[in-house]
Amino acid sequence: MHTRTTPLPPVELADPVWTIEHVARLLRLGPRATRTAITAPGFPAPFRLNPSPTARLYWLREDVLAHLATLAGAPPPAPVPAATHHPAARTTPRRPLDREAALAEIAAGQLR
Repeated sequence: MHTRTTPLPPVELADPVWTIEHVARLLRLGPRATRTAITAPGFPAPFRLNPSPTARLYWLREDVLAHLATLAGAPPPAPVPAATHHPAARTTPRRPLDREAALAEIAAGQLR
């Protein structure tokens, strides 16, 4: 197998430098939802290892965890008007998120 097509090893949340795959695993989101989450105001700015606009994005683990910790006390975002929803939007409600328990689980590194 060619080295450029060899799959990367699985991501570990203990890594000091994170990629979008790390953020997706932490947030338990798919690729598209994760790309939306990283563009939210206040999310730490990524860095690249070269100036190419298509270069891979990286974040420092501490920056992402600190940002998520600040969100724990913030009120939930305002709901999006129904007219802007995609026709195939989720119709079943999501289970409520216990933010304090989730942050404690993240801090303890006990994600499943």
